[in-house]
Amino acid sequence: MRLDIHDVVNAVGGKILNNQENTTEILSVSTDTRTIEHGALFIPIKGERFDGHLYIETAAEKGAVCALTEDSTVCRELDIPLIFVESTRRALMDLAYFYRRLFDIKVIAVTGSAGKTTTKDMIAHVMAMKYKTKKTIGNFNNDIGMPLSIFRLEPDDEVLVLEMGMNHAGEISKLSYVGMPDIVVITHIGDAHIENFQNREGILHAKLEILDGLKPGGTVVFNGDDPLLTGDIAQKKASGFNQLYPGADNIISIKNTGITENQCHFRWQGKDINVTVPVPGGHMVMNALLAVVVGIESGVSPDVIAQGFSSFTPPGSRLSLININDMLVIDDVYNANPAAMYEAIKILVGQKSRTVAVLGDMYELGHVAEERHREVGEFAAESGVNLLITIGSHAKLMNEGFLSRAAKNEAEAFHFNKPDDFINESDNILRSGDTVLLKASRGMAFENIIRALKEKA
Repeated sequence: MRLDIHDVVNAVGGKILNNQENTTEILSVSTDTRTIEHGALFIPIKGERFDGHLYIETAAEKGAVCALTEDSTVCRELDIPLIFVESTRRALMDLAYFYRRLFDIKVIAVTGSAGKTTTKDMIAHVMAMKYKTKKTIGNFNNDIGMPLSIFRLEPDDEVLVLEMGMNHAGEISKLSYVGMPDIVVITHIGDAHIENFQNREGILHAKLEILDGLKPGGTVVFNGDDPLLTGDIAQKKASGFNQLYPGADNIISIKNTGITENQCHFRWQGKDINVTVPVPGGHMVMNALLAVVVGIESGVSPDVIAQGFSSFTPPGSRLSLININDMLVIDDVYNANPAAMYEAIKILVGQKSRTVAVLGDMYELGHVAEERHREVGEFAAESGVNLLITIGSHAKLMNEGFLSRAAKNEAEAFHFNKPDDFINESDNILRSGDTVLLKASRGMAFENIIRALKEKA
């Protein structure tokens, strides 16, 4: 990145406060003093529990050469230029909007209620086999994280794969206008974040906002097996664009080769694509198919796509396999929603050992929370889980649902209020040879359970 300070001022509609030399060159952008590099523009963000304006001086000491501010009185004696804006958060997006348009590259935007991070990574992996590709950092998919991914673009980049997330209506629309994608992908419409919507149709409308910034003549790739994405609402929103609906008809065969991978034969636009998806789970097959379609539509050959999948590794704590004390632990602790819970349970019960599901609260389900937690427990019992361990206030309903359906299966269940309570009893519950699934929403911090089991081994 190389931006003149005047470019920044104009892009964010700002005003330089202090009388500093105005030939400053910006080499990077940061919202976190821990990542400041020499030549950085520091953009302090105000949150519920913090205010980045308190760290402007620290940013300057670490090498920042300029900073934005919402406070016209803050740190005016600093030796770096300060640019006043009404909202640093909005300015971050405005600057990303400006910077994105400096590049003539293909942008692929991905969203969905589940699978968007893995699908984004699969797409980026496939595209990188032919093109110089950048992608969203981790799951930085909101109005702070996505701009930071855009700022990583370099002149020789050819493809940018952006993940776009939301909690409320209107959020993805803003991200899409900034990203200006050529291709958009929607993986699935489910219950994630439904607490902020009346129903799944509300979530559908919010996800479809990803089309708002799609370039004229752009391509829409929807999961063709999702009834909401193939329905009238989605098709009307996508009218005027090139619409693609990969689904079951494009999956010629799937061969599960144990818990580690799926061998898939896809057919798309008359081309046969054989890939080994090195991630367990039937839902990963659809994620892979979406990535294959994007690759084919972007000129990547089937052989090159297959080569890309052979070296793909899933994002951390998403169906990762760990051997701990002679137990096979399925680490899927990153996040959870009902659809993802079902898929993880399906993987678990496919194992020949004693199967143990350690499940925690699913957040942001609002008015359907009680029903969905109970249904997950019922599904675990009906699927044949041998032992269910639930943790958290809502997860207790999973426990009740499980026991209501597990009586004939001689299955067992335990409930704990907090992860630490289970950790203290885990030696008395888990045993050598078990296959153990751990899954809960991010706020449950189930990674601490993984860490504790490793320490006990």
